[in-house]
Amino acid sequence: MKIELICTGSELLAGKVNTNAAYVGSRLSEIGVDLSLITAIGDKKQDLLQGFKRAFERSDIVISTGGLGPTFDDITIETVAEYLGLEIYSDRKTLKTIREYFLKYRGLSSIPDINKKQANVIKGAKILRNCFGTAPGQMLRFKDCKKKVRKTLFLLPGPPREMKPVFEENIVPFLKNYSLSVKKNKTIRVFGLAESVVEEMIKPVMEEAEFCDSKSVDFGILATESVIDVKFSVSGADERSVDEKMNKLKRGFRSILKDNILGYDKDTLASVVGRLLLSGKKTVSFAESCTGGMIAAAITAVPGSSAYFKNSVVSYSNGSKMKLLKVKKGTLKTFGAVSAETAEEMAKGVLKLSGSDYAFSTTGIAGPDGGTKAYPLGLVYIGFADKNKTESFKFNFVGTRKDIRKKTVNTALDLLRRILIGKNLKNKINLTLKKTKPRFILKTK
Repeated sequence: MKIELICTGSELLAGKVNTNAAYVGSRLSEIGVDLSLITAIGDKKQDLLQGFKRAFERSDIVISTGGLGPTFDDITIETVAEYLGLEIYSDRKTLKTIREYFLKYRGLSSIPDINKKQANVIKGAKILRNCFGTAPGQMLRFKDCKKKVRKTLFLLPGPPREMKPVFEENIVPFLKNYSLSVKKNKTIRVFGLAESVVEEMIKPVMEEAEFCDSKSVDFGILATESVIDVKFSVSGADERSVDEKMNKLKRGFRSILKDNILGYDKDTLASVVGRLLLSGKKTVSFAESCTGGMIAAAITAVPGSSAYFKNSVVSYSNGSKMKLLKVKKGTLKTFGAVSAETAEEMAKGVLKLSGSDYAFSTTGIAGPDGGTKAYPLGLVYIGFADKNKTESFKFNFVGTRKDIRKKTVNTALDLLRRILIGKNLKNKINLTLKKTKPRFILKTK
């Protein structure tokens, strides 16, 4: 079964991020099916005709997003109908729904003429309700006379807040019934190792699994802001056999990656440290300079974080470091704002101010200007303090200003994670560990 996605809209060819493709691909993978191809097509009729023609020739199911709106460049319905040689009619029930939408949400007693177009339905199509907009989706099943097989087409609205509910309500259950096998996916999230190191370490596990059953196991690896995602999927005839293989792979990866595994699937460093703090009944606070409140934003993005997050002080200037965090003037004059000494005094200062169990600080040179030979771009110090000790950690990050700041956020949260799971951290450590030779070989039946 081949499934193809067509995303329409000239804006997608002009640099707009295709969030619909990311969502659809991710959700299909989660339910055990995969996309064979994703195509972005502009709002030109001939391009759309050719796009649908090629899609129907090579795929069994075609999902299209966009082009169902009321404006002149929304031509998906007309193009599909023309290609298939089918008529279009104005659906009365859909018109009524659109009228009710305008009355309820926009205070209009009648439908603007331009929006009446959104009630156009291809003859033979099933209407897919859209509770968050005026354009319903459509599902059409037809027979390919040349290949003598049935094809299925889904037409979905383009705005993500409208597309997602229509997708979940209609396509997900359809494909779950369509699939004849069981497929499960897992993502292991790693921090503290380079992508190449992770790949080398887990290679024996992947090779052994592929040697035993290459058709049912797939692997992938992706690095984003120093977080490495090891993705794997297992398919099979029944859930029990799939679960057995999944668990063996998880054990294999865990035995190698150990404490560098920060979590699984949709876990983030912020959500993981949140759970650890909550379970240990501990609290944390931050003093942020180069990160400018980004750590606090990451922590508070997790629901319920008020139970363990005390506060964050953004002390960007030297004056605020002295006034709010009691960093000594002599420390700043002798060692500078970007130093281990300043980072430690910042951490001690916010610990005393907040009364939390743990405190962290960040100070560094994120760029793009300000770097010198002695203080290069990417130089960052992270301070840590609790009631027993104060220490600091030195890092040299690379990348853009955005990259350096995000890596600093993630590294600070990972330092907290490692402390919470009972790991002793050496002063000024570098979390990019040396390559180690993996000893685990996956055993399968």
